Amino acid sequence: MTGPKAFAHTSATLQIWRRLRDLRDKKKAIVLDGNSLDIASIVAVARHGVKPTISSDDALAKCLDLSVEALEAYLSKDWIVYGVNTGFGGSADTRTDQLVDLQIHLLQHTQSAIITSADKDPAGNSEREPSHVMPPEWVRGAIMARANQNLRGQSAVRMSVLQSLVDLLHHDITPLVPLRGTISASGDLMPMSYIAGAVTGNPDVFVQVGRGREAKVMPSSEALRQSGLAPSGLGQKEALGLINGTAPSVAVASLVLYDAQQLAFLSQMLTAFAAESIGGNAEWAQPFIHAARPHQGQIEAASNIRRFLRGSKFVVGLESRRRKGDGLWQDRYSTRTAPQWIGPYLEDLLLAQRQLEVELNSTSDNPLVDVSARDGAPGGDIYSGGNFQAAVVTSAMDKTRLALQMIGRMLYCQVTEMIGPSTNNGLEANLNASNRENFTMKGIDVNMSAYMSELAALAHPVSAHVVSAEMHNQGINSLAMISARRTMEAADLVAHMCACHIYVSCQAVDMRANHVRFLKALHEALGDVTKHGALHDLGLKSADVGRLVEKLFPIIESTWYHWNANTWKERISHVVEAVVSPVTAFLAAEELECSISQLASFRKHFADAMSTLAGSMFYPGPVIPTSVVATQLGDGSAQLYTWVRSTLDVPLHCGIDDDPLYNAQKGLPTEDKKTIGSWVSAVYESLRTGGLMDAVMEAQPPSLRSSA
Repeated sequence: MTGPKAFAHTSATLQIWRRLRDLRDKKKAIVLDGNSLDIASIVAVARHGVKPTISSDDALAKCLDLSVEALEAYLSKDWIVYGVNTGFGGSADTRTDQLVDLQIHLLQHTQSAIITSADKDPAGNSEREPSHVMPPEWVRGAIMARANQNLRGQSAVRMSVLQSLVDLLHHDITPLVPLRGTISASGDLMPMSYIAGAVTGNPDVFVQVGRGREAKVMPSSEALRQSGLAPSGLGQKEALGLINGTAPSVAVASLVLYDAQQLAFLSQMLTAFAAESIGGNAEWAQPFIHAARPHQGQIEAASNIRRFLRGSKFVVGLESRRRKGDGLWQDRYSTRTAPQWIGPYLEDLLLAQRQLEVELNSTSDNPLVDVSARDGAPGGDIYSGGNFQAAVVTSAMDKTRLALQMIGRMLYCQVTEMIGPSTNNGLEANLNASNRENFTMKGIDVNMSAYMSELAALAHPVSAHVVSAEMHNQGINSLAMISARRTMEAADLVAHMCACHIYVSCQAVDMRANHVRFLKALHEALGDVTKHGALHDLGLKSADVGRLVEKLFPIIESTWYHWNANTWKERISHVVEAVVSPVTAFLAAEELECSISQLASFRKHFADAMSTLAGSMFYPGPVIPTSVVATQLGDGSAQLYTWVRSTLDVPLHCGIDDDPLYNAQKGLPTEDKKTIGSWVSAVYESLRTGGLMDAVMEAQPPSLRSSA
């Protein structure tokens, strides 16, 4: 497969990120018109404080006016309009002529969820009770999504009411919206009712004003007054028009999808990083293999991984081929089948993105006002339907959550294989870089199991748990918000796992580079025919030394990597034992004279030479420079490694000497000594706040070609 479609997921992910960057940098503006809202705009407003405006297009304003006039004309004929002169849901068999009061009745019965006193006073929540309200970014996203959906002119909501919604964003007024209580059937009635309550100035609907330490929580009526905003009155369908829709679900889903797309992209880079960490045979990424099974996502994942491995000195199989040798011939499944594992879910994520983008620019209200055939005269028609049913969001989120689970399972396997001495191709157990027994990454090994178990528990489709509601009127309901919430949890768990993966991979490639450096230096020391050479005491001529080195070094290398269950220091004796027999055999075969005392002297000299050389290269000797390691990595992992080591200043972990408690008890300095969790947390925070991903995305080429 060639052309842009070969990188469909990557291109979509980069497009959203670049659009968000332009919005954050104020190079572009967000103008709501009912038809062009995108995921990047939701993220920009929800997370980065970008302020949207409503289009000043006269045709848009006219369409809104016509929908309000059409409703008034319809009612003037004494016709029935659901939710305007009838009761709601299963109570739609009641009738009323108190139309404005009916809208307040709607808000009253939907403003029924739990918000605690601790939620209204976060500064006083010293016990850190879990929040019962949505994060402010979810609410800001919902406000903008609802304004955009209503701007389509099919909901009989006035421009002034929609401007009141946008005004909340401009004045940093964020309603406290309960976390639980919506089944996303007749839309997200409950969450939107609290947003509508803030717009109307309900004195018992609370809002957060401002952000950070300056944020205050107060009644919405007070917040509007302090901000110079007037409470919005409600017309004959405007409470229903505001709350009867999918805006909260699709807004939260959009935030989740943004994160999931980036995590899916990052997982491909981490797979390349893992392949380098284990010194893998990456021929599994060769284009021929994937052209033979041409699924678009699989081809894209393999292409990206090849691109990320370009220039790597730690893998074979791409720029150079491995044709013979001992050991495990092909990599294990967690890297070797990564394109086949990730690929289908890249395709699912693209479908989820398309579903959400359509929903952001759809009318999800009920009933709907059709003014398309009015010819400018008051009239039109009104239809009752079910566009509020948010199953499309549930579908997008259940797919996304399963994709995250599959990605997380792959990352889990890669990390545990890098840490385990039987699977990491010669690195020390638990990636202990010290010369003393240490269990460096063992805690992360356990953490990854915990994250994976929780992620797997979340993977079950929420849509399978529908329970009939509201007098059995809502016999099927989408549970879209619950699915989005669960998917948000899943994305956060995968971010935890990515942070662990990055930290472990950086440790692993540092150690891999150091072992490669040491063995190269040892090879040179073996070939040194001066008195400093490791084979000097055998009394061999230069030509004999060369031939002996050719026979010995493969044995030394395989023995060195084999005895990796403990520290680097303990490998030396095993290598010394391993060379004695082949040295003796070589001397006998070549009929070279060598006394027993010479052999004993050689053995001691060889052990001393190895110990001295290793001590100069492994901790507590000088740590291998970051710049040396970075030049040996592929194009993708070099970005991550350099960010962690140079930008975040997260160092190679060198065992007990790096523990803050150990140093404190020994009376040693504790500056720059942190727990392993604190270092991983630094990576996680950089990932979640966007710094790390911004660096990764910025480094991607503007246009991707299938020739990678």
